[in-house]
Amino acid sequence: MAENNIDEFNLLRSILCSDDHLQIRPSGDFNQIYLKLDYDICISFLYDSLNSSTKSLTINNVNDLHISKLTHKNSLTNEQWINIRDYFNKLVQQSNSNTSLYSIIQLIQEYILQISNKNVKPNEKISISTTSRLKEDASTQVGKFRGADLIFNRIAYDTTIDRSQVLIGYEDRFTGIHEIKFNDFKKVHEDDYGIPMHRIRYYKLNGSIVWDRNKKFDILTGSEIYNETTIYIEQELNLVEGMYRYDQSIQQWILCPHISLASDNLKNPSIDNMFIPERCQFLTWNILFDYYQSEFIYTNQRYEEILKTLKSFLPDIICLQEVTIKFLNLLLDETWLKENNYYIIIMGNILDNKQKQSYGQLMLMKNFRPRAFSICPLDISEDVTNVTIDLVNLHLHSNHTFNANEKRCQLLEYFFKTMNTQNYMLIGDFNFGDYDIKEQNILQRHQHQIHDLWKDIYDLDENSGYTFDPSRNICAQITSDFQLSLRLDRYLLHKLHNLSYSIEHLNIVGLETISIDPINNKHINQSDHYALQLIINFRIRPITHRSALVLLPPMNIWPLIESFREKYDPLFNQWPPHINLFWPFFDLIDTEDDEENILLPLRLLFAQYKSFDIEINEIDSIKENHISFMKLNQQSTGHVKQLYENIKQLFPQWLFNNENNYNLHMTIAQFDSMKKQNQVKPLLTLTEPIQFPVRYVYILRQTSDDHKTSFHIAYQLPLGSVMEPIGLNPYSNISFELQEFFNKMNLYEDKKSYEQKQEKFNRLSICFEEIFNKNTLHYFTYAFFPYGSFRLGLNGEDLDTVFILSEQKSTNNNNKTNLDQIFLQLRYDSLALNQHIINLLTSQINNDLNNEIIDCRNIQAVYPIISILFHDQTRVEIFVQINEKSILNEQYQDETYLLSNFHEPIHGVHDTERLITYVRSPPLFQHLLIFIRTWAQNVGLYGQVYGYLCGYSWAILCACICHRFLPLNSFHFSIEEFFILVEKFFSTYSHFNWSSESVCLYSKNYYSDQSSIDNRGSMHILCPSPPYINTSRSTIDSTCYLIIQGFQEVHKIIEKKLKYEDTLIEILQLSNHFPDKTIQSILQLTLSGKTISELNQWIGYMKSRLAHFLNGCQVECNLFVQTQNNIEIRKQNLERFYSIGFQLNEQILSRHRQFYYCLNTFLEQFTICSFRSETMKISYKLMSIHDWNRERMKT
Repeated sequence: MAENNIDEFNLLRSILCSDDHLQIRPSGDFNQIYLKLDYDICISFLYDSLNSSTKSLTINNVNDLHISKLTHKNSLTNEQWINIRDYFNKLVQQSNSNTSLYSIIQLIQEYILQISNKNVKPNEKISISTTSRLKEDASTQVGKFRGADLIFNRIAYDTTIDRSQVLIGYEDRFTGIHEIKFNDFKKVHEDDYGIPMHRIRYYKLNGSIVWDRNKKFDILTGSEIYNETTIYIEQELNLVEGMYRYDQSIQQWILCPHISLASDNLKNPSIDNMFIPERCQFLTWNILFDYYQSEFIYTNQRYEEILKTLKSFLPDIICLQEVTIKFLNLLLDETWLKENNYYIIIMGNILDNKQKQSYGQLMLMKNFRPRAFSICPLDISEDVTNVTIDLVNLHLHSNHTFNANEKRCQLLEYFFKTMNTQNYMLIGDFNFGDYDIKEQNILQRHQHQIHDLWKDIYDLDENSGYTFDPSRNICAQITSDFQLSLRLDRYLLHKLHNLSYSIEHLNIVGLETISIDPINNKHINQSDHYALQLIINFRIRPITHRSALVLLPPMNIWPLIESFREKYDPLFNQWPPHINLFWPFFDLIDTEDDEENILLPLRLLFAQYKSFDIEINEIDSIKENHISFMKLNQQSTGHVKQLYENIKQLFPQWLFNNENNYNLHMTIAQFDSMKKQNQVKPLLTLTEPIQFPVRYVYILRQTSDDHKTSFHIAYQLPLGSVMEPIGLNPYSNISFELQEFFNKMNLYEDKKSYEQKQEKFNRLSICFEEIFNKNTLHYFTYAFFPYGSFRLGLNGEDLDTVFILSEQKSTNNNNKTNLDQIFLQLRYDSLALNQHIINLLTSQINNDLNNEIIDCRNIQAVYPIISILFHDQTRVEIFVQINEKSILNEQYQDETYLLSNFHEPIHGVHDTERLITYVRSPPLFQHLLIFIRTWAQNVGLYGQVYGYLCGYSWAILCACICHRFLPLNSFHFSIEEFFILVEKFFSTYSHFNWSSESVCLYSKNYYSDQSSIDNRGSMHILCPSPPYINTSRSTIDSTCYLIIQGFQEVHKIIEKKLKYEDTLIEILQLSNHFPDKTIQSILQLTLSGKTISELNQWIGYMKSRLAHFLNGCQVECNLFVQTQNNIEIRKQNLERFYSIGFQLNEQILSRHRQFYYCLNTFLEQFTICSFRSETMKISYKLMSIHDWNRERMKT
């Protein structure tokens, strides 16, 4: 390229932000030139490389000159881009053949800056003025005041300037102004000791100043002070409270206009640069001002290290507390801050010159600006309709402040009350720890709405989260009065139904120390607080037409409806016959947030409804839409509308705000015109009413964005507190073939057994109502619920129930009843209160049901349980739960509140409900669970007390399989689809890594902090409700091995690929392998009693102590143990036998000292049993397998 062309290209570089913004690429006989301007705008043209020596860069000598955007994600609006493009085209049209390309680009650069700040539209005046300026020589144009970077480039590339005569004046932050020769000047990226461009204060040429930043003086390019409405500031000048960003074009921080939160109209859409990233990294840090013990905390070194730490993370949002003007000036000088497009909100307290010790908070946001902000005190608007999140950088009063506790409590209450209709995060230094009672009580009251993110994922006993820790932080040792380690810094999140989140990472950072005196090994921390880094993924929960909440008629009713739809409904293949409750509905994507915020609240609402019948007796039409539909009778309409209204109340904040009057119908025909509708209308008649039961509410979903995709069942949520037993529902969506198989294998519960349990539950409810009612309790309330197998509609051995007592926080009735007074006296002694309630219940049961029961007793297991055996052999077990947290009187009307408030789990109930929502199809889950449970019982792998898996563990395993492998496109489940689930069950768990992995419904609660998981047990099947206990905690290595062996044995049967039904039968025909072929000796326990009741009590006591003995055999004796999973009856009716197998023979085992120590410890528990009578006896024998088998054959 000719030398004159090189000079011209260098001149172009001088007006660009970087040399790299001009690129030359060969393109045949031409060079393709790309010039990158501000806001990712590009000007490109073709230049003849063969004749370049004779041609200068003018409009007439370039080809294909055009302007474009490199990305659509810049901060310009579409209107601004159109204005820039039109302005460029006018410049080109109005230029002459000698107009230099340099002048065009310089003008368009200036116009981009102008329009980005002022929203100027091109008009006739602008066109005239620009035309006149095009005729000027580029070196004499008047424009904006150019920054030090642009002047440097001009000097570097302008051949008319003698660079050896140029001096640069720059400011050192500690020693003031220095001068350096231009040719000796090194930029930051060129040398470790390079000088940042923003420190340049002036340029001298031949001894005279030709450019001065402070005076806005520039005779080198002839530019004047740029007269803009935007306010430009320097670090040295007076700052004001507000938001700033760094303008690269003028190399200065500028004050940005903003609106307050109170003035923000959320109906106005946000512009592109106002969106918080979905994956967002936060960092909050109290950086410690230098007004306290300043001689010991080495502030200069600390500040420098803090800036390096911030640079290493480059968070999206930074919240800093205790920021001083000194730190602010250092921060504003940081290159990484300017280059990464940070916006900074500066609090006025930092800048308050009237205070000797001024400090405050800073918020920094990378690549986005807030759509509105306020600096405390906040004035929050209550009209929230769009999805926004308010971020609050808090620094609450420290204990050095008078009455600090009260002030902190007042501020917390203010935020929780004022902002309760919004998504918001409180971030920063709260200045209280987890043992500050008053503040913690406030957080406790709001814990279901306010998420403490650290407690979301960490157990404080395992990871305390101390951000102020004098035990290891030198600065904290200096500033702390009492040397207490505290969790002062937090992220508190309040979210609505329209926003979900998942925590990717949350950790303490800024732990590194600074070397102050290497010789004496003296170090200091960066602050007395550690920083908290959070990476969180936000997701807006939209309402979509791909999702619907509907009622579906049973499959056997479909032919009556589809006979019309197939002919006249164009959506016949897309929708099943249905009645819309809500469409569109929430977009569910299979996360725990879906369950917590949508599915579980829905199910707990539906649990309060009894199933009802729908009757359709006529076909009607909507003339405006040319739709014909089946119309519900008045009673059915009332049922559905009541359900609809209650669902609307469940999501009050934002769902269905503009919903019109609910039009209840089932569409069967849609026409293009009224004429066609009238022609077909005589054919749309019913010969008889259509009746069907409503047992479930369905969520339908399309699997793709294609609106023609068919809807499938995503979730099926039952009505009623107790699910309908399988086998008793003639309207089930289970195929006839599968139902026949279950009948043949005797897997269904008979109607009589179910009705007996239902009748016992009702009788007990009436019994309890006699002593606990509105007349006997004014300050307390109670509820009685079933859980477990009965709630799931399965054939279980026992009816499990829970009695729950809760204190009401406030009451309008000041009259305490006798029962109130007793409960209030005992409320701080939970054991005494629990026992008193058990005594009351037991006494009432014996009085009211004396003629119906064989036995009613209190079992002293891990938790006290009342066990009742009725004459028809129905056994009911009652767990008593005392709610330690009181509820508001106005919240409680009936047991509805206790059931709906799943944040305060009811023993067994909410665990069961979580399964029901998770499994997608409860009927298929019921069938899979009863099949798997029957197999486990047959092969001897069922029973928590024996070291195997309890019913709830098996239920969790089945739920995970149903959720993961349920057929999506099926409304009717066949025996083949059921077999696939069985196959998936055994293949999944036979290959599962049980030694290191956990089975759980969702992973969010357990995060990466494995220490929070219940580590008892050799298998980990975690309960889905807090505190996420391990339901398989009684398993030991031996029983875990046997369970896995059972999975693998069935998997081999499945691999033989027999017919579906034959394989399923073979699985159920497997029998108990006790004792295993490896077992050589048996420990046989013999228990006896005077009566059946006494014997049952004795056996229950033995079961409660068995797990500890088995664990001792494994851990302390290193023995392989196989347990029998049932208690044997032989000759004597009042005698029972229980056996445990060992792989060692009886002679070796009899000499095993540690084994006998564990055995004697186990037997001593029976000696000290508090309720043992003389007739309750226990003995043991240690015998060989041969002797054990021979003895059993005799009896």
